[in-house]
Amino acid sequence: MTNSRSWILVLWFLALVAAGLAPSSLTLAESGEAPAVINNPNPGADLWRAVRGHLESPAVTQVTGFDTAVLVNEQGSRWTSIRVNELVPKSREWLIFVILLLGLLYMVAGPAKLQQGESGVEVQRHNVTARFIHWFMAVIFIVLGITGLILLFGRVALIPLIGKEAFGVVASLCKETHNFVGPLFPVAIALVFFNLVRGNLYERGDIKWILKGGGFFGTGHVSAGKFNPGEKILFWLTIFLGIGISVTGYVLDFPAIAAWVVSVSPDVSQYRHLMEFSHVLHTIIAIVFIALIFGHIFLATMLVPGTLSGMTTGKVDANWAKEHHDRWYDEIEVHSDKES
Repeated sequence: MTNSRSWILVLWFLALVAAGLAPSSLTLAESGEAPAVINNPNPGADLWRAVRGHLESPAVTQVTGFDTAVLVNEQGSRWTSIRVNELVPKSREWLIFVILLLGLLYMVAGPAKLQQGESGVEVQRHNVTARFIHWFMAVIFIVLGITGLILLFGRVALIPLIGKEAFGVVASLCKETHNFVGPLFPVAIALVFFNLVRGNLYERGDIKWILKGGGFFGTGHVSAGKFNPGEKILFWLTIFLGIGISVTGYVLDFPAIAAWVVSVSPDVSQYRHLMEFSHVLHTIIAIVFIALIFGHIFLATMLVPGTLSGMTTGKVDANWAKEHHDRWYDEIEVHSDKES
């Protein structure tokens, strides 16, 4: 009982003290006098400004090489934000849009039918060399496309399905495959260019073919040579996109190239900045390239039946050649008549 009273007296005394201080605080607030500013500078402020590269003079560190005196690379955070918030969702939306557009085109137009049906007579369209080069590039492109898409969308699409550990194995395998197969792609681009460039130059009548959308617009037959203007556009886009994706891919695959650019260009402060820019550009080109090849595969297999056999057996039906590439068919007919 005595102890309880003692605690009550202590609490009562503290309450009196608090009550005595309250009026003085109220009076200070009513007087309008501001409380004294606590001036306690943070001794680590200069350190963190130096770490983040905000001081004019660089900090001194034990790091040697291209990133000397750089402890926190703020552009790396910017690159991560662009990749996560811009590249991944917009790339997904773009590919879905292209697939839906191709599906709509198929529903509206349907597969192109030969007016006279198949003749049963085949003509040679592509030789062994052309077919080998085509499939050589196609296989490389498919491998790079699949591994690249897994690296780009894997965290969002695969981790919920297979878990983080399994995705780590898949991602590592895709990364190594992409890095080792990638340097072969410029070789394929060069082979395609030198093998097909002569047949993909402008010819008279190509503008008319484009204006009629290859026969989808207007009336009457649209004439074409061995390669129609649509195929020529595909060829040149493949070459230019291939060059762009190869250059940026080589920078990512071989950082020494980025380091060399830094050594000769005063506008680039770190080789990692160039690699981050190359990664963004590489991804954009890759998505456009993949969408383009989606369209190419769709046209060759579903919208214009009979096209694929030219790259499998090397031969196409004679009526297919007459309707889609009449000028080329006339040329080979004249050539065969001369030989006979």
